[in-house]
Amino acid sequence: MKKNYFTHLLKSIPLLPIIYFQGKKIKKEIQFLPEAKEPEGLVNVNSDQTLKVLFIGESSFAGVGSDFHKNSFAGHFSNELSSAFHCNIDWKVYAKTGYNAAKVHQRIVPKIIETQCDLLVIGIGANDSFEFTQPKKWLENIQFLIDSLRNKFPETPISFAQLPTIEAFPALTKEMQYVLGNHKDLLAQYLYSQTLKNENIYFPTNKVDIKKWMKLLNEDQTIADFFSDGIHPSELTYKMWAQESVQFLFDSKIKFS
Repeated sequence: MKKNYFTHLLKSIPLLPIIYFQGKKIKKEIQFLPEAKEPEGLVNVNSDQTLKVLFIGESSFAGVGSDFHKNSFAGHFSNELSSAFHCNIDWKVYAKTGYNAAKVHQRIVPKIIETQCDLLVIGIGANDSFEFTQPKKWLENIQFLIDSLRNKFPETPISFAQLPTIEAFPALTKEMQYVLGNHKDLLAQYLYSQTLKNENIYFPTNKVDIKKWMKLLNEDQTIADFFSDGIHPSELTYKMWAQESVQFLFDSKIKFS
């Protein structure tokens, strides 16, 4: 993977000055959307079993692009999980726009007040891709995050969500999609290798397949319907992303703490 990183770096260097100025322009023009409201909820299906699920991460997990968290990733994931495992879901979100893996570890994990939960779901990677975080530093921050969560919840399974589809963000230029999308894919590879060094951690090897999702759209819908502002997910994407995430855990025969 080191060879892949240096190859990626060599191909990206000529484009870095270009995407730097493109990024500054896009940042000024893009619509600012707030985080979703009501970051906790309960899916009650009158089951004898209730699972406590915590969602931790960056803007996509903060529900940017959705009005309420029940309509964002956490809400859809909880509904799908309840249906797949026939249980009630007590869920809560700890996420912040603009946070990378290091900030999630440093600033969010210490704020978690729960002392028990059955599943931790982590959504990171976009900001580290935008910041062009070096893989070595990314791995360090991932392990710090895992260790800090293990200190709080030693037996709780951890599920990392698929990294965002930066290569398809409509708000980005082709150069940015290419460079940042490839960097995201590289970070995903490194994340997978790091999860294999830890027990009871789940991370899908396949990335979000936008082409497959496109086939599910209505005739009057386009790829833009997957995004709320050209970067953050729309409620449609939150739902489909959550469905795939839960299906992966179901197929993986996850055991809850």
